[in-house]
Amino acid sequence: MRMIRLRHLATIANSNVDKITDPEEIPVRLCNYVDVYKNDRITDDMAFMAASATRTEINKFGLKVGDVIITKDSEDRSDIAVPAYVSETAPDLVCGYHLALLRGRPQLISGAFLFWALQSKRAREAFSNAAGGVTRFGLTLDGMKSVVLPCPDRKTQEAITDFLDCEITHLNQLIEKKRYFLELILKRIDALVNNAISDPQVPKVRFENVVQRMWRPAIFSDHNKLVPLGLFNRGRGIFKKPAFDKESIGDSKFCFVKQGDLILSGQFAWEGAVAMVTEDENGCVVSHRFPVFRGGKYIKTAYLLGLLRSSFGEFLLNEASRGSAGRNRPLNIRRLGKEKIPIPAVGIQDSIDRALEIECQFKKKTDQSIDLLNQVKAALITAAVTGRIDVATWGKRGQTGRRLDEIEEGVQV
Repeated sequence: MRMIRLRHLATIANSNVDKITDPEEIPVRLCNYVDVYKNDRITDDMAFMAASATRTEINKFGLKVGDVIITKDSEDRSDIAVPAYVSETAPDLVCGYHLALLRGRPQLISGAFLFWALQSKRAREAFSNAAGGVTRFGLTLDGMKSVVLPCPDRKTQEAITDFLDCEITHLNQLIEKKRYFLELILKRIDALVNNAISDPQVPKVRFENVVQRMWRPAIFSDHNKLVPLGLFNRGRGIFKKPAFDKESIGDSKFCFVKQGDLILSGQFAWEGAVAMVTEDENGCVVSHRFPVFRGGKYIKTAYLLGLLRSSFGEFLLNEASRGSAGRNRPLNIRRLGKEKIPIPAVGIQDSIDRALEIECQFKKKTDQSIDLLNQVKAALITAAVTGRIDVATWGKRGQTGRRLDEIEEGVQV
């Protein structure tokens, strides 16, 4: 099978269309980072945000059926270049900032196959290696163009695409069922918080007066390596970044975190990037861009987490985050500190604490299960797009489970 660099398979353009609405520009609907990250398919009926763009921007970044959009930055280099396939569009639908628009060259590759090829193991590793940065990683145009992808003939591409569309849908349905049960727990916690803060009798105190700002400086020796943390948005928790030593730290300042600390992203708190440190992250570090807090005498840290993940908390974090450069909206800690937050009775805070503990335990098991399913997905995609399995006879030999085990072993090479 031919292996061809992405620069020869598709045109690639980094969008510069921001979220600002200019009355002198043309009204558009903007396909943003989250729209791409959360969806395999971009369709016309999705809830896109209203924005504006120039005629030149619309001509260059207006979406067409068959386009593929990828995320070009991330706080985790292994979670970069996440693709979405444009299956429906409209004249006013435009690709937004922090995304790259890929348009396959028809004589070589279809957009539908390109979408799957970008998710093969070799491509994922190539994008990860090409991503530059320390606390946040980004892809350059040259980095994207240098990635090598498998490129069979068009008839084979269509067969592989049909196969993966069917098989991966089944696996995604299993994953969504597991996420659904986790969402029920999250809704329960949100209901507990909303009930607590909706009581007019609950006292309200300024944030800065009931929390402790933590800073435990990370002091290096000549031998130790430290593991930095990052935060997913939408309350999806913490991830670990590659360890580094004293020489690779640069001018950044880091502090140690302990189990039970509350971490906020200094750049993306407004997107719900807030989490509490678990036993697994105890002793890791965060940069000075991640404010760290603990509850005080009248407030539990777990309740703070529940509060900041609630709709009320999202409002507070959004109000305290200023800026207009796309998704980059720094959190103003002083402004957040002046906001008044409700302080419910200890018993109510304890119930929220217990619910969060249950969520943490269930989330850990759910994440492990989803991770296994995602590994199977990755193995199946890689095997299909590289021709390691015959998609035409896949369903005719034995059980799928046994076949998947064989694939997973094969793609380890």
